[in-house]
Amino acid sequence: MKHSRSVASFFSLLPGAGHMYLGLTRQGIQLMLLFFSDLFISTSFSLEFLGVFLPIIWFYSIFDVRTKSLYEGTLPNNNLPIFSDIDSIDDIFKNKPAEKYIAYILILMGFLSLLNNIVIPILGRYYDYQILLYVKHFIISLILIAIGVILLKGKKITIRRGDELCKRDE
Repeated sequence: MKHSRSVASFFSLLPGAGHMYLGLTRQGIQLMLLFFSDLFISTSFSLEFLGVFLPIIWFYSIFDVRTKSLYEGTLPNNNLPIFSDIDSIDDIFKNKPAEKYIAYILILMGFLSLLNNIVIPILGRYYDYQILLYVKHFIISLILIAIGVILLKGKKITIRRGDELCKRDE
């Protein structure tokens, strides 16, 4: 089915809506979930640095819809690449890699929320607030770098299937 590129581009201004117009409901919902979750978390927990992902998600949505609107055949309604391990909502809560990443994200958000909303304001009464902000940004940067290195390094697992050995990154 041929879709109007201009209408799809107009709907893509709201992340996910353009995908839904093209019949990609799953991808549209996932983009909306990413965008509005990031917006909610960054404003509710005063974690302003998460707002950097908003334009990334928004531009991805726009350019992806513009590319897919040129396709004349039926588009596959697959998951977005970031959700490729998840087939259904049940998969999030089973032993899948997505569960590990969700746990890391929740722990990181809890720690940063405590640091930003409780520790810094209390210490701000006793120390110069500007110095505390530098220390906070330094700690957040170190944590994000450490998590990135840990995720890139990964663990090598050896799995024996029948007579062959399989190595896998986890």
